[in-house]
Amino acid sequence: MCNDDEYKVLTGAWIDALGTIISAIAEIRALAGMNEINNKLVAIGEGLQAVGSFVIAIAPEENSYAFTGNLIDGAGASTSSLAAYLQDVEGENSDNLRLEILGDTFQSIGASIAATGDYIIGEQLFAVGYSIQAFGAGLEAIGGVYELKNKEEKAQILSTLGAISQAIGSNFVAILLTDEFIASNTCPYKETWRG
Repeated sequence: MCNDDEYKVLTGAWIDALGTIISAIAEIRALAGMNEINNKLVAIGEGLQAVGSFVIAIAPEENSYAFTGNLIDGAGASTSSLAAYLQDVEGENSDNLRLEILGDTFQSIGASIAATGDYIIGEQLFAVGYSIQAFGAGLEAIGGVYELKNKEEKAQILSTLGAISQAIGSNFVAILLTDEFIASNTCPYKETWRG
């Protein structure tokens, strides 16, 4: 029988994946010059990423890297969500931008730790997914630094590429987890799900 921890990890992964898609849509809109609701979308997207990472972190695993990585990733996404909310309410300023850079940096560190843990235990595909997420969050942090230096065009390109990379990595991990979940010999519904 499938246990609650497997459901938690799978649910958290898809909540995170949905959040990255919403954030990527916001960054693509910003690149296209449509700015009216982007901070709201980023706040929602990053908030979902935080919830997803925390849900994964509370599922007990033998891999302590996964717990630590997801906890740091969740803290980073929470920080980025708060920064986007403050930018929407107060307008863009350097303090809120620094908060966003800090959040993206934590997300990159957290995903890197999770990738390291998966690599150590031989889960190379999961390590690739988390590495892509880490790379994307890192690009977003670098984009924030460029924005702080008033290099808006370069900043937006980096932030958009970073958000898209995060979405690719996160959705790749969610798909891998779903496949693993369905293929599991302990799941009574596997034959039904496979059709």
